[in-house]
Amino acid sequence: MAKILLLGGTEEARRLAEMLDAAGASFLVSLASATATPYPGDERRGGFGGEEAMAEFLTREGVEVVADATHPFAAVISPTAKRAARKARVRYLRLERSPWRRSAADRWIDVASLEEAARGPDNGSRVFLTVGGRSVQPFLMRRDLTLVIRSIDPPELGTRHDVTVIRDRGPFTVEDERALFARYDFDAMVTKNSGGDATAAKLVAARERKMKVYMVQRPRGQPWVNCRTPEQMMRRLKRYM
Repeated sequence: MAKILLLGGTEEARRLAEMLDAAGASFLVSLASATATPYPGDERRGGFGGEEAMAEFLTREGVEVVADATHPFAAVISPTAKRAARKARVRYLRLERSPWRRSAADRWIDVASLEEAARGPDNGSRVFLTVGGRSVQPFLMRRDLTLVIRSIDPPELGTRHDVTVIRDRGPFTVEDERALFARYDFDAMVTKNSGGDATAAKLVAARERKMKVYMVQRPRGQPWVNCRTPEQMMRRLKRYM
């Protein structure tokens, strides 16, 4: 039975870990965050220290398959993991959920970066930011904007004391989002095209209000996607179990 290294941090990774555990697979979960909720199976926490160190880890631990189920916007770990797997001569497979697709009624403005998104809203706009607590810096420079940030972790606001922060974790219902949007009367929303169901309700609420959505596109240079769902990845991994 091959030993699998599961790179986690997403709901898809958690579901995959549950399936691997139920199947009696030999696997180790790697989580970048020291505060993430525990997964089934054995865990390691923190980074690897770069490509060379990760390759050495794979060899030392006897890993034969790397199952990468990290976030679509985790731009560094996936290319690093693929190169490390190649050096260690182990199999690399990537699971990445499908991106959201716009409907005819959506008012999406596709942007390549957070900096581009920050330049978009009109002066005086009330903007809803759902880009993660570590990604708000470009927007804090826009003193003319009224900002409402929703994130799991507390954002670093610097000298801004006029920003509303909502600490919350999905999934969110359409009713939840309608109430939130009505309360703050947003003019625009900025979000990353991370896909998935947990936070998709905000797109419905924005569509109903005919609101502009600055949609940050996924980073370029990511490895080829082998699977879109945990079930697809599990079928692949069964070849090594």
